[in-house]
Amino acid sequence: MLSAFLQSVVMLTVVLIFYTTDMALISRYDRERRAAGSGRSWGFTAAILAVAVLISLQPLLLPWASWRTQARWGLALQVLGIALLAGALCLHAWARVHLRQFYAERVELQPDHQLVCTGPYARVRHPLFLAYFMIATGVLLLNPSPLTLGILIYTLWDFTRAALQEERLLAANLPGYTEYTARTGRFLPRFGRPRGECSK
Repeated sequence: MLSAFLQSVVMLTVVLIFYTTDMALISRYDRERRAAGSGRSWGFTAAILAVAVLISLQPLLLPWASWRTQARWGLALQVLGIALLAGALCLHAWARVHLRQFYAERVELQPDHQLVCTGPYARVRHPLFLAYFMIATGVLLLNPSPLTLGILIYTLWDFTRAALQEERLLAANLPGYTEYTARTGRFLPRFGRPRGECSK
């Protein structure tokens, strides 16, 4: 398995890339939000960033809290975790570029809200949440521990709940959203379904 130092370096690198991308995109698209205010929730961002740094430093500060093995499959799982993290960063950036000003760190309906069905949204309703699931899974594979397992379980619960809440809000207020849900998967693509037109 990778050393505790390398585990922390990989996770801190992911945190740095994620938040650099996040800050750049939110700064760029917040200008288009007009009356909706910023999509950023600074309290949420600070809490998540603190947890991300804690998880990243845990292998160095509390090495006894990680499960370790000398078997080759342990390293293979860590490599798979790194691949998931890299894929999640790409999916996150791709989805955010297509979501533009409609991204927010809360469930909301903006005054000029539009259905987004380009990029990853052509097949999946919540690619950002999928990226978060991939990050949590990748971190667990990279650093198996009770803490990272707890983070994965919490991430799955919290973002599934948020996805359902968002779908109820958009279905009730956004024309074309119900048809959009019939042809897209919530977190994973539905292949073989007609893509349909994006109504705005």
